[in-house]
Amino acid sequence: MIFRRIVAGLLVFLFIAVSLVSFLVFAVSNTFLSGSFYEEKISGDTYNFMISATVKNLINENALLEKYFTEADLRREIMEVFPEDMFRNMINQLVSEMETLRQDPGKPLTLKLGTYRESLLTLAHNFSYDLFKAIPKCAQGEIPEEGADSLPTCVPESVEYNVVAAPFTEEFEKSIYAAVPEQVQIDLNATVGDGAFMMSNVFQLLDTVKLAVYATLLAILILIALLIWKPFTTVLTYEGIGFLLGGLSGVVCSYMLMFLPSVIAEKATGEMLADDIRVLAEKAMLLFSAEMQKGAYLFLALGALIVLVRLFMKKR
Repeated sequence: MIFRRIVAGLLVFLFIAVSLVSFLVFAVSNTFLSGSFYEEKISGDTYNFMISATVKNLINENALLEKYFTEADLRREIMEVFPEDMFRNMINQLVSEMETLRQDPGKPLTLKLGTYRESLLTLAHNFSYDLFKAIPKCAQGEIPEEGADSLPTCVPESVEYNVVAAPFTEEFEKSIYAAVPEQVQIDLNATVGDGAFMMSNVFQLLDTVKLAVYATLLAILILIALLIWKPFTTVLTYEGIGFLLGGLSGVVCSYMLMFLPSVIAEKATGEMLADDIRVLAEKAMLLFSAEMQKGAYLFLALGALIVLVRLFMKKR
């Protein structure tokens, strides 16, 4: 009997470990592999990240933009020509592709940025016009010269906007093309790490893994019951402890994961987008942790219920 209880105790620890895996699988399924996660829960944060990344890349690519426009100016202008509604339409197209990956996992995932880039090109004319307005008019008889940043010292009355601004418009357009690609393509068949793991395997195996994990949890509970057999209150004690400790480990793990973005940000210190990546990663991990906690708190509730039933039966 003692030997069987020792084995049952080991199964409880195995149940706790598998429980933790089940919380992770549940959270991945409801966040990173769920279309609603991108369409609703993290859409606004991703939009802000894209705008910030674009602003910083444009300033890095073009000295005139850095000198004559602030990040707030650029951000405001970009949000006017490319509002969040247009971004949501772009994400909806990406999610539609994600939904077909289970049937065709070999297909690369493509985020099309053409509409976004075309919207930004209208800014090139706006920026050029703002520069043109900042150049003073030539006094009578004054001849313009090339001043700082290749800008003319003044603009004669007879010279039209296009003549002066055309070179700067072209330069701004080049900066936009350099900062924003036509599309971003993710090859899910590319290997990750030394084990030659492919991301496409996740979409193919997720349902199988979920079924295997839940079946394993059920099998462990049955084995514990068969090993102890009686008294039934002892079975409830072991299984109640398993649910309680499993749920507790899930809660602790979910809170520990929330520190992960800060650790990543520390390694990326000095990079141009380090702060923006940290903010987006923190929001994503917060949502991921919340999904983990749903399963963990369910296990805690079941464990508490089983222990209460055990106490009630013991008193009777």
